[in-house]
Formats: sequence, structure tokens, C-alpha cells
Amino acid sequence: YLSDLGVTALWLSAPYENRNSAGNAIDPSSDNHTYSGYHGYWPSPANVDYSNPSAPSPTPQVESRIGTSQDLKSLVDTAHGTTGANGQGMKVLFDYVMNHVDSASGLYQAHNDWFARKGDGSIALCGPENLWDDPYWGTRCAFTDYLPPFDFDNAAARKWSVDDAMWWAKEYGIDGYRLDAIKHVPLNWLTDLRSRLNSDIQNPAGDRFYLVGETFAYDDPGLLKKYVDPQTMLDGQFDFPFKARLCEAVFTNEGSLDGFADWMAGNDGYYGSNAIMTTWIGNHDVPRAIHFASRQIGNCREGSSPGNGWAAQSFMQPSDAAPYERLGVAFAIMLTNPGIPLIYYGDEVGLAGGGDPDNRRMMPWSGLNTHQLALRDQVTALAQLRGSHPVLGRGVRTNLSKSKDTWVYRRSGCEEQDIIVAINRADGAQSVDIPAGNYTDLLAGGTQAGGSVSLPARSFLVLEAQ
Repeated sequence: YLSDLGVTALWLSAPYENRNSAGNAIDPSSDNHTYSGYHGYWPSPANVDYSNPSAPSPTPQVESRIGTSQDLKSLVDTAHGTTGANGQGMKVLFDYVMNHVDSASGLYQAHNDWFARKGDGSIALCGPENLWDDPYWGTRCAFTDYLPPFDFDNAAARKWSVDDAMWWAKEYGIDGYRLDAIKHVPLNWLTDLRSRLNSDIQNPAGDRFYLVGETFAYDDPGLLKKYVDPQTMLDGQFDFPFKARLCEAVFTNEGSLDGFADWMAGNDGYYGSNAIMTTWIGNHDVPRAIHFASRQIGNCREGSSPGNGWAAQSFMQPSDAAPYERLGVAFAIMLTNPGIPLIYYGDEVGLAGGGDPDNRRMMPWSGLNTHQLALRDQVTALAQLRGSHPVLGRGVRTNLSKSKDTWVYRRSGCEEQDIIVAINRADGAQSVDIPAGNYTDLLAGGTQAGGSVSLPARSFLVLEAQ
């Protein structure tokens, strides 16, 4: 399924042994639900001794709900042996959670002096009661009192965590990490990890171990950039500013396509010429993209809350075509521009769902409506095109025209023919001008002449110069 979809890499949520008991919400005063670590973000490591880094004692454990260590290795091996849309074996990234551990874990019980505390000895929670005199105020803190945060100014704690990350990378032969909540970790942890990766992981020529961070900040690109340097820190970050502005330009119409085109021009290269950002439309921390596209949710920065995470009956699968078509337009923009595009499972069929935990519904393998099937066909065609035409991800983008509702741009370079992308976000047909010449329609097939072209509502063209 993933190979057919055009996928070239898998990102797996954290596969490490997790806390086995539920706990209160981050803010129990406003949310009386209990939560579990089912998706891997509450690591519960044993007191593992890494004196011999290649043979730790005891051996770190895979979360039993995923399967066994051999199951996980088989998954990685199968992915590596499966050809992606780019003609290469699929890459595999694990989520790595380094900010905190389960308070019941063997590691915390043996080394509670490795964890950040306030002066009264209590756990340093994120928010107003944080460590006021800490140089990392707002950074070195816990989301809940049962997930104590590491104090990485403690060299022993920092070394253990880096040793642990290195062991998982080597043991399972993975190709990268998505580093969870990286803004809550001091830079010396990150530079230590990158130094070890550079010295200990032998990559094929022209390849590298990819580190991408998660910094939940829609309007502070400087904070994201702080952690990006492919030689010493991250290769890139999940591009939260991109997500918000794409949503505003295509889903809610709070923005415009000409404004988005101008923003993209400024975003290109902002994080450094060698940075590789991950662009995205949806993920596991926000309501499902289809509800932004349907305009049920009008704030593109809305995250998960008790109001949208526990109201599945309020977030039904849309029955009309328009939301799926808007989502298709967003995928067309993302998959014909720089970065590593992320498809959160189910977004390729516009899967419904509110915030966490409702955004983690089971994947629907059957019973899809006609609009879901059409969207999946579009995403598949776009992803396969991206894999076979590197110019879409690596070429130079030149704006040919832009307006409130339309955007036409050229992708050129990479020793390929130029590709023209034409976008219409409007709810009615729009005319755009395509440079003179003859083109191959890479999605519909056939030939398209240049000149004035009418784009139907919520549609796009991808044309290759003949």
C-alpha cells in the first residue's frame, strides 16, 4: 500500500517500552480525562547500563503492544527492501523521546538525581510554576508530574540518553530520528548526539542520518532555526509555519495564494542552504486536516483540546466533494515544492477526527466514499511524480503569476524538462496563463497547449514542457 502510494520513507511513533498505567491530563483543572502512553511518548526504560555500548544490560525493550524486537527488525528490513517512488529502498525513522521518562521506570527509580526539580524537590512542570531562575526557563520542564524531565546539565544523564539513542539507531539499522519536543532539550544534548552520529554511523556516499525536530511554533521561525545546522544539530524541523500558512491560503481563505507565494519565497533557504525541512498538512497533535478543509475549524493554529479531542460525534466524515478537493490542492502544493513532505496516515483519504485522541482513529481500508477514493488517487499520482521527477523537490521555483485565488509557478533544473504547476483554490473556475509551448499533462495524460487555461474549482495542473 505504501509503495503504491508513492511513499519513500516511514516515520514510526516511538517503539520503546512505555508506561503501562494511565495518568491525568496535562491540565487536570480543565480536562478530567485520563490518558495513556499508547502511541509511545511516555518511555519507561529500565536502568540500562551502557558501559559496553554495543551490549547494554539489560537489553532495551520494544513496547509489547507493537510486538517483539524481531518484529520491529523485520519491519525495518522489509521497508529497506521495498522500492519507493524514487527507485530506492524506503527509509525508516523512529520517533525518539528524550525530554522525559515514566516516574515508575527503572531508570528514574535508580537515578532520580538525573532529573530536573524545583527548589522544594518537586517536579518542574512547564508553565507558570517552572524553574524561574533556570537559564532554560520554559524549556527544561515536565508535561505532567509522572513524566519527570531530564536535567541534561548533568553529564551522566546526557551521556546515558545519547548512548540510548545511538543503541536504538544501530541495533535496528534505521535512517533517522524525529526528535520529539526538541525545544525542551538544551543544545548540548543535540550537539552530543550529532557528534556521535557523525563518528559512529557509516552512511553510504551522499547519504546521512537524518535528524528532524518537532518545535511546536507556528509563528516563531527563529526558534525552529535555532536548532538547525546539519553538521552539528538538526537537518531540519517539522515546518509548523508552512502548515499554518498553507492552511490559511487553501482551506480557510484567511490568507491568499499570492500572499502565500510571497511567504514561500522568503521561507526558501531561511533555515540554511543545506537544511531539509519536513512540510506537513496534518499530524497526531492537531485535529484532522479534513476539518480545516471543510471549514468546520476556522483557526489554522487550533490544536488538541478536551472540546475537540473527545467529541467524535462532532467530527464526522464529510460527504461533499469540496473539502477533499481543497485537501487535494494542498497536497499538490506540498508535493511540488521543496522539503520532505509528510503524509499523516489517513490524510490521503481525508480521514475524519478531532484533536488528540480522536485524530488517531483506525485506518480505514474499505468503505471509502467516492471523494476519498478520488483524493487518494490524486495524492498517489502526485507522490509518484515527485519520486520520478527530482526537480519538483530540488529544482528552482519561479513564480509566473499569482493572485488571490491562483498561483502558477515553474520548477526547473536537475537536468530535467521544466514543469509548470497551476493552482486554483477558488470555489469557481479561474483562468490562468501558461507560457507558450506544448506540454504533457503529467496527471491526466495527453497534451496541453500554452496560453489561457481554465482551471475548474479547487483544482490544479502539473505540466511538463515538451
